[in-house]
This record gives sequence, C-alpha cells and structure tokens, in this order.
Amino acid sequence: MKGRRKRLLFAGLAVGVAVAAFLLSRGKGEAGEDVPTFTVAEGPLTIGITSSGAIQSRDKVVLKSELEGNNVVIWVVDEGVTVKSGDLLLEFDSATLVDKRNEQEITVATTEGNLIIAEEKLEVTKGDCDANLLEREVDLTLAKMNLEKYEKGDYPQQRREYEADIALADEEVKRASEKLEWSQRLAKEGFLTRTELQADELALRRKEIDLEMAKTKMNVLTNYTVLAQRATHESSVRKATRALARTKWQNKSIIRQVETEIVQRTRERDRATNRLAELNFQISKSKIYAPTNGVILYASTVQISRRRWWIRPLAVGETAVQRQELIYIPLDTGMIVEIMVPEASLNKLAVGMPANVKVDAFPDKVFHGKLAKIGILPDGQSAQLNPDLKMYKCELECDFSDVVIRPGMSCDVELVKDSFEKVVYCPMQCVTRIDGVPHVYVRVGDEWAPRKVEVGLDNNRMIHLVSGVSVGDVIMMAPPVTESNEPAANASDAEAPPAEMPNHQQEPDKPSPQRRQRGKDHPQGRHPPPPAQDRVPSP
Repeated sequence: MKGRRKRLLFAGLAVGVAVAAFLLSRGKGEAGEDVPTFTVAEGPLTIGITSSGAIQSRDKVVLKSELEGNNVVIWVVDEGVTVKSGDLLLEFDSATLVDKRNEQEITVATTEGNLIIAEEKLEVTKGDCDANLLEREVDLTLAKMNLEKYEKGDYPQQRREYEADIALADEEVKRASEKLEWSQRLAKEGFLTRTELQADELALRRKEIDLEMAKTKMNVLTNYTVLAQRATHESSVRKATRALARTKWQNKSIIRQVETEIVQRTRERDRATNRLAELNFQISKSKIYAPTNGVILYASTVQISRRRWWIRPLAVGETAVQRQELIYIPLDTGMIVEIMVPEASLNKLAVGMPANVKVDAFPDKVFHGKLAKIGILPDGQSAQLNPDLKMYKCELECDFSDVVIRPGMSCDVELVKDSFEKVVYCPMQCVTRIDGVPHVYVRVGDEWAPRKVEVGLDNNRMIHLVSGVSVGDVIMMAPPVTESNEPAANASDAEAPPAEMPNHQQEPDKPSPQRRQRGKDHPQGRHPPPPAQDRVPSP
C-alpha cells in the first residue's frame, strides 16, 4: 500500500514538472512557434450593421378583446382573407354572459322593488313624525295655557276669596265684640243671665278663630301654594318644550335614516342597472366585426414572427383575456421594416442613414431606404429571453412600390455607417489594451513586440487601423489578455496564454474570454457581439 502511494506521488510530480516545462517553453514567445497571425492588409472596408427584420404595415387597425376574464374563441375568420366593413371576424362563447345577464335582470327588479318600498316608507315616516310633532306642540301649548290660567285666573280669584273671608271674619269679630259689651252691661244690671253672657263670649271667640283661620289660609296661599303651583306649571312648560325639541330631533334622525336607506337602495339599483348594461355591452362585443376593408392578419402571427415563441396562435378553442390584441387589419398607408439592434451598435446609428433591404421573397432585388426611428428604451420582450442582451427596436422607411409586399415578410437589412475604398484593417481580436492604450503584437525578427496603434470604427469583425502599422506587417491574432504596466521589448519575458485560432463563425452570443476582455477596453466603447440573426459584412 505504501509503495502504491509513492508511485502516485512520483507520477504527480512528473506531470507537474512536464506542465511547468511546457508553460515555460510557451512563454518564450518566439516567432518560430505555431502562433496564429494576420498580415495587415489594405482594401475596402464597410462600417455598418447587418440584421434580419420583418416588414410590417405603417398603420393598422388593431382589434382587441373587450370581454372580461378568459373567453373561448368559438369561431374566427381565416387569416389572409380580404374582408369588407361589417363582416364578422371573430366570435366568443357568450353562454356564460347570457346566464349572468338573466341573473342580473332579476337583481335589477329586486333592487327597484326595494327602492320603491324605501320611498313609500319615507312618506309613512314623515306622516308619523308630523303627528308626533303636532302632539308635542299641543302639549306645550296646554302647559303654557295652564300656567297663564293659574297666574292670571286661579290665583287672583282664590286670593280675592281669602281676602273676602278675612274681611267678613273681621266684621263678625267686631259685631260679636260689640254684642258682648252690651251683654256685659245688661248682665251687670241683671237683665241677662250668666249663661247668656257666656254664650256671647263664646260667639266672640268663635269669630276670632274664624278670622285667624282666614288669615292663615291667605298666608299659605301667598307664601306656599302660589309658589308650588307656579313651579309645577312652569315645569310642565319646560317638559313640553324639551319634549317638542326631542321630537323634532327624533323626526330628523328617523327621516334621515329612511333617506339614507333610499340612497343605498338607489345606488344598489344603479349598480345593478350598470352591471346589466355592461353585460349587454359585453354580449354585443362577443362578436367582433370588421371596422374597415382590408386583409386579415392575426396578432399572434406577428408576435411569433418577433420571436415571442410563448404566444399561442389564434384558433378556435383558444382563450383570450381582456384588451388582448387579436386581429390586425393593415391600412394602405405604406410599409415599414422593423429590426432589432444590440446596445453596442447604437453609436453607429443615426436617423436618416441609408439602408439596403433584401426581402426573402425577392432575393434578386435590393430595396433602398433610410432609418426613420431608433428605440428609446430596450425591448422588454427581448430582455425576457436574454436579460444580459439589450435590443432596441428600429424602424426603416423603404420604397416597395415595384413589388407586392405583405405584412410579416422576412428581410435582411444592412445599415451603412461609412464606407472606405482603401484603408488598413485587421481582425478585432488582434487589438488589445496596455495601460488603456490599444496595441497590437507585431513580429520583429524572431520575436513579438507590442506596438501602439490608433484605431477607428469596426464592423464587429474587422477594425480600421488609422496609424501604427504598415501593410504587410505580421501581427498576432491572439495577443495576451492581461499585460503589465511596463510592456517588455522582448516578448520572450512576457507570459502569453496558448494561442488559439479565431473563429469568425462562432456563436455571437458565446464570445471567447479574450474577446470579452478586449470588448471592455475597446477604444470605441464596449462592443458585445451581435445577435445571432445579424450577419457581419466581409471587408
């Protein structure tokens, strides 16, 4: 077991020494090694953008679903058919909406009946409130009358009666007193008996007691009875006043409650009526008719042609949601070409720049146009497919008067930024940056030496070399990705990764690590590779 471990250890050390020797030999950078090169050439170079696109109508009538929720298509006109205004184009299943309408009609009738009941209840309530208010007003009036009657009638009358009783009692006392005096005189002279004298004295005493009782009644009346009766009647007036006010507030509250109920019933009736009208409107919109003459084009077909593959084609049995675009009817106002341009190529675009368009249906013809519109924001649908690649929608105006063009046709577009008849150029991967300055590695004898160059625009394949190299110079196509701050004159002391042949036909969405590094440091800004549908013109 130990011998086996020793053999594995020696084998690993041998492999490490071999790899180190290989890397040291590769790092010498001599010109005699098998390194991919490119001979600087001079010739025509076209700076532009090539992309595939689709032809669409400039103006079109968009027909959308106006029904709520998901609705099933039970009939649809064939795509490409020419229709006239008023022709039936599409029909949704409206059985559920018809059932809802029937139920809503019952709801409307119920709410209208509830509203009528509430209105009649308001009239009855107003009558009861008026009766209660009238009763409280009568009670208040009677209470005031009783108070006035006592103060101006009962009390003065009773006072006068007591005053008369006091006067009569006083007079009777005087008469009894005079009679007693005469009786005493007659009794002294012996004309009256003692019994008769005592009877007169008793009569005087009775009259005096009657006088005192009359005065006591007057005192009770003026000091107690009148105050109690006045307080009682005034309290009755206050109670009747408060009862009247309370009845008024109660009447207002009851009437307000009934009026609130009427408002509620009215809103319920209006809501039910509006819902019934909406259902009738939706039932009427379950059939879509042509608003104008034209050729039928499914919206799903156009969206799928724009690489929205998750869209389901419009057909019988498919569902559609509210406000979903269903059918386009192109108008006879001309055609435009829609293309998608990557973010890295926006600096090459300008409104009005010329364009050459090749339609797949007419491969022998080239149509000339110009760029009319550049998208302001990235296309959201493209971002869903690849969030790292931002595409901008652009529109081109082109003259297709010589042929019959249909919406949705595919085409290839070449936008020309600039065209040179004779310039020096090289592949883009030949250029790297050292301390932020573009350089290329030029063969000098048997060694590679970095040389500073001035670069111009590129077409995502070839780049314009303004100065720094001459025609016939041999440059390295796979220069080192990372350089030191002080580039060595002798490339044998520089570490370079194993050279690899450039592949111009590789997938643009999968650039090599070297191209990603150089794209960050490119003098014209970051240039990610073009989308897969773009084709780069040869120089």
